[in-house]
Amino acid sequence: MRLFFWIQLALCGGLHVQATAQSFNLRYDLFTEGQGEFGLGVEVLDSNKVLAFLNRGYVLDSLFYSSGLSSIVIDQGHQITNEFRLHIPERANYIGWSNAGGPISDGGYIVGGSTFATGDTNRAVLFWVDQTGSVIDYREFDLPGQSWIGRQAKQTPDGGFVLCGETSTVGFVDAFVLKTDSIGTVEWVKTYGGPYTDYTTSVDLDPLTGGYFTGGNYRATSSNRQIWVQALNDTGAVVWSTVWGSDFVDLQAHITTLADGNILAASNWGTAVDNSVKYLAKLDRTDGTIIWSNTYGTQCQGCVLLVAQEIDPGGDLIAVGHTLVPGNSYFGSLLRTTSEGDSLWMRNYQYSDDSVSNKPGLLYDVQPTPDGGFIAVGVALAVSGVYSQDVWVIKTDSMGCIEPGCDVITGMQSQLTNLKDALRVWPNPVQAAGAVQIELQLPEGFKADGPLQLTVTNGLGQLVHRQQLAQYVRPEVLEGQLSTGLYHLHLHDNTRWIAGAKLVVE
Repeated sequence: MRLFFWIQLALCGGLHVQATAQSFNLRYDLFTEGQGEFGLGVEVLDSNKVLAFLNRGYVLDSLFYSSGLSSIVIDQGHQITNEFRLHIPERANYIGWSNAGGPISDGGYIVGGSTFATGDTNRAVLFWVDQTGSVIDYREFDLPGQSWIGRQAKQTPDGGFVLCGETSTVGFVDAFVLKTDSIGTVEWVKTYGGPYTDYTTSVDLDPLTGGYFTGGNYRATSSNRQIWVQALNDTGAVVWSTVWGSDFVDLQAHITTLADGNILAASNWGTAVDNSVKYLAKLDRTDGTIIWSNTYGTQCQGCVLLVAQEIDPGGDLIAVGHTLVPGNSYFGSLLRTTSEGDSLWMRNYQYSDDSVSNKPGLLYDVQPTPDGGFIAVGVALAVSGVYSQDVWVIKTDSMGCIEPGCDVITGMQSQLTNLKDALRVWPNPVQAAGAVQIELQLPEGFKADGPLQLTVTNGLGQLVHRQQLAQYVRPEVLEGQLSTGLYHLHLHDNTRWIAGAKLVVE
């Protein structure tokens, strides 16, 4: 039986839609099959293309497979240049979890995961992936006992690989770490944990000792889940292990080794039985003591950070996760902090297009991009009769903005995506002191949170003008007199960025 410890989402049918690009915004149904996608990983390729990894169900020869490791490659023009699905006869196959792999020395990627067949066990797997997103090889590990589920893999300095996950081989669920050589032959495998259900969801290298760090979840009692980080030596023996958390539910620790050799852990901090806040902590590599820890945002039922990493060595941090706001509506979240964990900004995003507005989405992985911005991947949750559960990829600038300058909007808590056509501006370019027409074309049934407003920023992101707009089609005139230059126009209400456009004044 496949083991899940976080959110299981329904897989629904739907249609294939390519979104109108803003910075970078895409909802995609692989092979236009209407199956449910679950975007879990993203990598920036050398060509500045983007490789997104996902789990998805499919039907082949009248047989339904609950998942096949799949991928899409997106070029700089926001077009899909390759789509791939791995089929293993009579076995479903899965990516392990958020940020399940990493780059390897041959220019490709190693991804951790598992396979499953009815009547058989889960088997932990390493997948070798090239830059087109195609799985060029994989190795299943037929280990003794019951279910073995791989969650994350990394290449080791000797050319081998390390894979972490969970297993029920000991009669209850324990964490495991497995080390292989360069072709995937097992060198050692060890299990870790106590008498309750324990998971390891992430693994990274300790470059100073040749050992490893692992992060996951330790169940201290039958009802108390705790954040769990371990240091292992090069043969998997525990050097130190630390367990900490709130008195409530702390879901997992996704760990990353920082440039200074210490450890960054992303998680949540339980504030009540059904509520938590986003959480980051930095741990000392020598003994696991906490150097600093911070919580972010208000509490909610689904608030968590799933992945965090350095943007540049020793510099700011970027993290990705979820927010569940009142009304049971999911947002994807990005958080940028200083190297000391002090929040610079946190932004929430929902999916919208010309068919729907304000629909829930979740983000699972994030990577910095060469232009200083960020690319994040996740899932746009299904809307019955409109689209299936699809891959969702967004691109922001360094401030988390889909349109530059969103950070100057007072009170903005979230950003809708894919409604750029809702804001029409003409003529564009316009002569200095010339009249600029503004027209709104919002989806039928769109509900604004307070009055609609137009905020104008210059090319430096500075506020230059703001005015209120009516929510109907009749054009209005931009009231501000703008001098020559490039401007960004932002349509928003009291709490949400809705759409944007660029305006050139000549």
